[in-house]
Amino acid sequence: MTSLEIIALVVTAIGVLSFSIIFTILYVSYAGSTMVEVRAGKRDVDIIDDAIYDLQPGVKARKKTIKIIKRVLFWLSVVIIVPLFIFSLYGKITNGVPMIGGRGIMVVASGSMSEKHSSNVSDLVGYDNQFQTYDIIVLEKVEKSSALKKYDVIAFVNDEGVNVIHRIVDVVYKADGVHYVTRGDANNGNDTYNPSFKDVIGRYTNQRIPLIGVFVMFLQSYSGIITLVAVIYCLIMIDRMTEKIHQAYAQREKILNDAMHFDEVFNVENVVTDFSQTIYYDGYAYVFSEVGLNSKYPISEEEQQRLLSQKSSEEQSKNAPNETDEAQTDDAPENIPTNKDEEI
Repeated sequence: MTSLEIIALVVTAIGVLSFSIIFTILYVSYAGSTMVEVRAGKRDVDIIDDAIYDLQPGVKARKKTIKIIKRVLFWLSVVIIVPLFIFSLYGKITNGVPMIGGRGIMVVASGSMSEKHSSNVSDLVGYDNQFQTYDIIVLEKVEKSSALKKYDVIAFVNDEGVNVIHRIVDVVYKADGVHYVTRGDANNGNDTYNPSFKDVIGRYTNQRIPLIGVFVMFLQSYSGIITLVAVIYCLIMIDRMTEKIHQAYAQREKILNDAMHFDEVFNVENVVTDFSQTIYYDGYAYVFSEVGLNSKYPISEEEQQRLLSQKSSEEQSKNAPNETDEAQTDDAPENIPTNKDEEI
């Protein structure tokens, strides 16, 4: 690697790593605050609304189907990306082409087979299987040298260790065996290196996928490897945190349903939900709804003292040690909230 490539790689690594860290902090913070609000009851109105809406025919099944589709699409993208990454990494490390069932794929890295050079037109009449840079082509494994003939397109490794995809224009026999004279259709001269049969990777099957190879080549670069690892990490992190949020909602919905039994409500059109919160401050009561401040009215000094006294008693009760079950009696006042009421 040149010094410029090293600098570019370091800058890419720092940038991608910084993005991943910041994104993780932001999303984990969002998920954490959401779960705190759900468990504290601040989203109970929305939870109840959704639960009652789910009672309508087909709604719950439709939501479940959409959720399944989303998860399938998510993991499908992972299943596609990971093998592509493994394939790219294998090619990067070995400079080879993995063969599965006698077939493999290779990315076209140059335009030497993109068209017919004027000097080759007359020789290539009827041979119109050219391909473009960044196409992915399908190769088939060749078992013996006699199976290759003139005008076949082959992939081979040259004397510099570089993979080349050119057409055979002649077959010659030397002391060490068969050699192939090759040339790119867009070139006006033969290759200087004549590969032997052991240099041949495979023969082109005339099957190709246009332009997709640009992604494979990117993934084979160090910058691409770093970027893809970060993307896979972010996808998995999002999936895990989102699942925790859904679990928090489900647990809160169960608590609310145990207390209100809204799953037994069948006439959902008659159900109305409302939410309000009252803050007492400096002799006034401020009533807030979901959309903001609703009203304000004065309270007497006696009422304010009563509220302060009630708040002080609640704090003392909260800080006091829990009583044992043996201390509880059947004749406890009915206005003492149950554990279920306290959870809501």
